[in-house]
Amino acid sequence: MLDLWISKAMADKLLLTGDVIHQKWRQFTDLVGVPDDEQLKLSEGWLSWYKAQAGLKEIKRHGEAASAASETVDREQQHIQGLITKYGYQPCDIFNADESSLFYVMPPDQGLSNKQGSGVKGKKLRLTYLFVANADGSKKLRPLVIGKAHKPQAFRNKTGTDLGFYYQNNAKAWMTGTLCSLSNIRVKNFEPNLTAHVQPNDQGVIHCFKAKYRSKYVHYAIDLYDSGITLAEIYNINQLEAMQLADEAWNEVDTTTIQNCWQKAGILPNMDSPPRTQPSLPISSLVHAMETCDDPITQADSLIQNVLDDLEATGVLQPSN
Repeated sequence: MLDLWISKAMADKLLLTGDVIHQKWRQFTDLVGVPDDEQLKLSEGWLSWYKAQAGLKEIKRHGEAASAASETVDREQQHIQGLITKYGYQPCDIFNADESSLFYVMPPDQGLSNKQGSGVKGKKLRLTYLFVANADGSKKLRPLVIGKAHKPQAFRNKTGTDLGFYYQNNAKAWMTGTLCSLSNIRVKNFEPNLTAHVQPNDQGVIHCFKAKYRSKYVHYAIDLYDSGITLAEIYNINQLEAMQLADEAWNEVDTTTIQNCWQKAGILPNMDSPPRTQPSLPISSLVHAMETCDDPITQADSLIQNVLDDLEATGVLQPSN
């Protein structure tokens, strides 16, 4: 059954991921009534074997990491540690706020297929998210979402507040000073070009959110595909549906992931902190790799980036140059 489903998916030029293959296998074994204790253990070795048998190849796009002089990074880390010590802030009172764009209609441009081919063109529909969480992960605020329209068509004449979102709008869906105004806090901006190295949310929190969103987005599309929706339409979701998926994704970014990313940023002075454990990731095929990780923070960031390499969309189903 899985072979037939994949053959049809390949004929329809649907790009797959290892996680999707795992999911479909479990669905089919449940459908035919295979007892749990008789089901195959879907290890990475099994997936590699199956891809070889089915002639599926994985295409990845490799990006370039930002660079900065180590002494500059060290100086910024020490400066922020000094401020925290000076004012006596506890981890629960130290927050990081970081914005990021989410292009929410984005068919994957990498994945598993048995042949090269053109794909489904994406739409450059963007929402801007402001993520805020504190250093011990005890307070993860609901994100501020910024779109273009005050009442998007998908809202059906309701406001973002009516629908349970912290939603604002401006013409370009960008963060502006007018939209973000807070009091009774002390704000410290990171030095330019160093945020990728010292900002906690950039150490994996936002990567984890986007990986979870894209996993949910792909599975949502697969469900539509299985219901008979054409390939040209399965990736189309409206703004409200995207915001609902994004809410689920943010809720799944756990305390451990946030704590580890703060530790990796190196901006906290020496203080008692919870032991580092393994962050959660949205792709079930990564679980076994996480279990053998010696440095969970470094490994988590690497695995999250691998998820992004597999699922990050630029609008066409073909490898980027």
